Amino acid sequence: MRASVLLGLSLGFALATFPAISQDSDAVGGVRTHIVGIDIPPIANAPFTAKVLVTWNRPLMGGGMASRKYYTRVARDSQGRVRRETREFIPADSNAEPPLRTFTVLDPVSSTRTVCTRSTMNCAISPFQARVNLTTDGGALTGAGSNVMRESLGQQTMNDLPVVGTRETVTSQDNTRVALTHSDVWYSPDLQMDLSVDRNNPQLGEVTLKVIELTRGEPDQSWFAIPSGYQVIGSRSQ
Repeated sequence: MRASVLLGLSLGFALATFPAISQDSDAVGGVRTHIVGIDIPPIANAPFTAKVLVTWNRPLMGGGMASRKYYTRVARDSQGRVRRETREFIPADSNAEPPLRTFTVLDPVSSTRTVCTRSTMNCAISPFQARVNLTTDGGALTGAGSNVMRESLGQQTMNDLPVVGTRETVTSQDNTRVALTHSDVWYSPDLQMDLSVDRNNPQLGEVTLKVIELTRGEPDQSWFAIPSGYQVIGSRSQ
């Protein structure tokens, strides 16, 4: 969904401290926003399918709150191939299916990244090098720093899996120590990925990402194939 240029300007000063949101310019000069999704590392022998439900409660300049959402379908097979989507925002009270924008397949076996765009029905294939995943407490956390404070939230169960919680607060680097963001992240050691992320920012509001409808086991292999009707363009070798 296209956001206003005013929204784009308001995002500009806050993006550096709120990396869960990014923006793209569209062809007619507007600004399109989307949430940076939960990181799914391309590791072998931990297959699943799921949805990631994303909600954004954004404060309005004149008061009140604008609530939007979308979901994406995600999957990982036993080879470590990962499929995920990007979709458009819809109103939080809507029962419509969020329009599909793109889907991406990361293949650590063939070392390729395939990105397919729904509007053009084209797929581009490029080299992909899987990074080593060293995260043990949450992929959405920002890292170390004198202005980053972390505390344990303990353990609980989500989607029938044990998860470990961490709260991270990022403050300003001056003497005021004003909180810029705080995030609650619940990480699954079994799947080596976050199952829930709740991130708050005074300017941009609250963004939550939650893995739902999780089914462990091998996904249908059609999830990782280029669908009929799509054309491969711009294929590049290493």
